[in-house]
Amino acid sequence: MKNALLFSAFFLLMSCNLSTEEGGGDASPITLDQLWTEINQLATSQTCTNASDWTFTPVGSKPCGGPLSYIAYSRKIDEKRFLELVNNYTALQADYNKRNGAVSDCALVARPSGVICENSKAVLVY
Repeated sequence: MKNALLFSAFFLLMSCNLSTEEGGGDASPITLDQLWTEINQLATSQTCTNASDWTFTPVGSKPCGGPLSYIAYSRKIDEKRFLELVNNYTALQADYNKRNGAVSDCALVARPSGVICENSKAVLVY
């Protein structure tokens, strides 16, 4: 939920700075939001009962570089497809940021040390 709010806030802020350029790829706030929804649905499609079945990956691209966040996912999902979606999302967001002159705080996002299960949901540990 926290990641969903973070991404929603990011896209709301970024939609105020849309470029007037036409074309230039598929990186739009709507495309990014739809792709994020698909990624999030896959990531949360499994119940977390055993933390060893879970891992995490960086997702998104901050305008200054580096990931926007990290996301936990079960190794029981189609991991190859999931990571392709994440990589596509990250590349599209980097393209969007570049084309629209996006800015951010440039703070490095902490890498989680692992995943635990709380109330049947995966939680990143820092």
